[in-house]
Amino acid sequence: MIPVVARPRPGHPWIFSNEIVSPPVVSLPPGGAVEVRDPSGKFVGRGYANPNSLISIRLFAGPHDSPDDPVLFERRVRDALALRQLVVPGRRSYRLVAGEADALPGLIVDRYEDVLSVQVTSLGMEQRRDQVRAALETVIAPRGVVFRGDVKLRELEGLPLEKGIWWGEVPERVPFEENGVRYEADLVGGQKTGFFFDQAENRAWMASRCTGARVLDVFAHMGGWALTGLVNGATAATTVESSPAANALIRRNAELNGVTIEVREGDAREEMARLPPGSFDIVCVDPPAFAKNRKSAGAALAAYKAVNAAGARLVRPGGLLFTSSCSHHVEPERFAEAVHMGARQAGRRLARVRVGGQAADHPVLPGVRETEYLKHLVFAVR
Repeated sequence: MIPVVARPRPGHPWIFSNEIVSPPVVSLPPGGAVEVRDPSGKFVGRGYANPNSLISIRLFAGPHDSPDDPVLFERRVRDALALRQLVVPGRRSYRLVAGEADALPGLIVDRYEDVLSVQVTSLGMEQRRDQVRAALETVIAPRGVVFRGDVKLRELEGLPLEKGIWWGEVPERVPFEENGVRYEADLVGGQKTGFFFDQAENRAWMASRCTGARVLDVFAHMGGWALTGLVNGATAATTVESSPAANALIRRNAELNGVTIEVREGDAREEMARLPPGSFDIVCVDPPAFAKNRKSAGAALAAYKAVNAAGARLVRPGGLLFTSSCSHHVEPERFAEAVHMGARQAGRRLARVRVGGQAADHPVLPGVRETEYLKHLVFAVR
């Protein structure tokens, strides 16, 4: 079958259902490999089809590649590994495969030294899990692999939710290190694929600016910002996190690093409201994605304004506010505006001192905005 696409977007790996001229979208083979052409007959790419998804085809291969060839999967994983060895040299834990950005659509692989956490979010990749496993075994030879198929994106592809140990030996707590900070992650029961490596370079920037500081880490997950501060000379750190399981990991990770963290369990805004104004030198606000789709972007901006108002209020004049958004449906300019409005509401003035983004092990495809999702800003608070 050769689907014809009306106006293919050069370099973009997704073909949406309303872009297909023929045959009818419903006739596409679920999970099958198809060759895509434009109305003139020019080759566009080969990919995986899903007639029941808004993204009807995910392009994966060129004119001389077979999307089902195990050698192609192995080559793509080797390429992904080589890139990480180049851009994050010396690190043993990082995002190994970043989906479309590594030409493996619907596949996420995080590496924790000799253990992997794998997420599959597309029907085509789900049907090729054997090729994925063979490639990972050949290129990485991991001690154990966790499969995290418990994200809502799978439901959009008509896939069941599941999670557990895929193969090999996976300890209950998997040790790893980032920027000199020691951690243990729960890869089966923790959030997403276990840890958020995308903030590694932003945390590294903060590390050299923590001496003598009091740090607040809001939406703390495993306490990465607080731990980075304490390991690098901060005098005190507080975390705010609603998950009891995550808070248990924060306490354990504090023990691993020989530091003490004040752990506050509860709703972020409620807990921040209980803290006195100006009581921290550094406040890090790193929430989950508030906008799950384009329609919720407005509500997300209101939420970003509120949490950053609460965060800015807690920074002493002359301190720093680190704030992030991982909602790719929220434009960077709108996010920055929401932060500024929140700060003004809290009676604070901001001066931006840094613009950051996702770490180099989360590559971005030019022209594919969906691969560039993390917005990170640092402000001096006046």
